[in-house]
Amino acid sequence: MDHRKTLATLAALTLCAGCGTARWSVVKQFRTPGEKLDTFPERVWDEYDCDSQKRPFLIVEKNELTPQRVIAGGNFGHRWVYVMCPELPTAVVEGTLATRIHFKGLPIVQQMDSHFEIKPGRWTVDAFIHLPNDAETGVYAYELEFESEPLLFKKSLTFVVTAR
Repeated sequence: MDHRKTLATLAALTLCAGCGTARWSVVKQFRTPGEKLDTFPERVWDEYDCDSQKRPFLIVEKNELTPQRVIAGGNFGHRWVYVMCPELPTAVVEGTLATRIHFKGLPIVQQMDSHFEIKPGRWTVDAFIHLPNDAETGVYAYELEFESEPLLFKKSLTFVVTAR
């Protein structure tokens, strides 16, 4: 498929409000699980005037689930984008990154990375999550939490699982 046709399909699916699953099947072709540097630290430093910020300085600019309605046995993506200005130009902040899925108020899945590094600049982090075929229908919460000595944040989003 040529790039113009792919972009036209992506644009059409993006405009379709009821096409979350179809949109996701196209969007995930353009994403790869893992981390990607989007903006170098110097540009982020200028953009956020990091000279005047208490450092390390961190903002989570984006936190999203796609799609938000998932069929049992299906999958969805989690994307978060952060910017960080460290105390020293190439310093990282190591800590524990936890992701949890809650259902009916209880954590049912948890993943921990005790050596996750928040890096200087703007970074996009993508993950793909697959649901089991027997996932119960209902409202779930997807939680992202980072904890270290100088930085702490917690973000949560909801999604819905529907029957097959």
